[in-house]
Amino acid sequence: MRALAKKSEQDQNAESSLLIIHGGDNQICVDSRDIAKEFGRQHKNVLQTLDELLADGTISRLESKPSNYTKRGKQYRHFELNEAGFLKAMPFIGGHKSRDGQKRLVDEFLRLRRQLDRQSKERETLAYQVARLSGKDSRGILTDTIKQFVDYARSQGSQHAERYYKIITDAAYRAMVDIEQPTSEIRELLTAIQLSTLSTLELIAAQALTEGMEGQQPYKAIYRAMKTALEGLIAGRAKILGG
Repeated sequence: MRALAKKSEQDQNAESSLLIIHGGDNQICVDSRDIAKEFGRQHKNVLQTLDELLADGTISRLESKPSNYTKRGKQYRHFELNEAGFLKAMPFIGGHKSRDGQKRLVDEFLRLRRQLDRQSKERETLAYQVARLSGKDSRGILTDTIKQFVDYARSQGSQHAERYYKIITDAAYRAMVDIEQPTSEIRELLTAIQLSTLSTLELIAAQALTEGMEGQQPYKAIYRAMKTALEGLIAGRAKILGG
C-alpha cells in the first residue's frame, strides 16, 4: 500500500508529495508511474528503460523494488526506486517534461531527506535526555551503594576504603569505554544508547556490591565479583571511544 509523504508546514496547502516513505527504514522511494507522469512519458516506456538499466547493472536490485498494481481488474507492473536508483535512472528516462520532472522529484527527495533527518535528531535528543535522567538515577544508586561499601570495607580493616568511590565508578566506565578520561567528561561523549548501557552497568555494579555485603563476604572478594559481573555483561561487545 502506498503511503504519501506529508508536506512540511510551509507546503501543507500544496499538492501532496509524489514520493513514498516506508515506515520501517524511513527509505524514500518514487513510483515508476509517477516518474512517467512527471517526465511526460508513457509508463510502458519507462518500464522498458528500467528493465534495461537493471539488466546491464546500472541499477541494482537493492535500489529498485518490482511490484504489481491493479487497474480495471487487471494486473500491471511497476517499480519503486529509492534515491540512488532514481538518480541513476534519471538521465536515461527522457520525455518532453524531463527537465521539470527531474527538478521537482530531486527537490522532493532533498526536502523529505531533510525532514526525516530533522525528525531523527529530535527523537535522538529526546532519547538522550531521557537516558541522561535515567543515568543520573543509576549513578545515584551506585554512589549510595559505594558509600555503604566504603563503610563495610573500613569495618573489615581497609585503610584506604575511600578510594573505592573512584575505583568502582571507573570500573563501570572502563567495562565499556576503551579510553583513559575523567568520568565526568566521558558522559558528555556518550550517545543515548551508550548512556543506557552505562546505566545498566552501574546498576549491575550496585547489585553485585549489595549482594556481597549481604552475604558478609570479604570486601576484596566483593570488589572482584563486581568487576567480573561487569566484564561478563560487556563480553563480546566492542568497547567504544577507543582507537
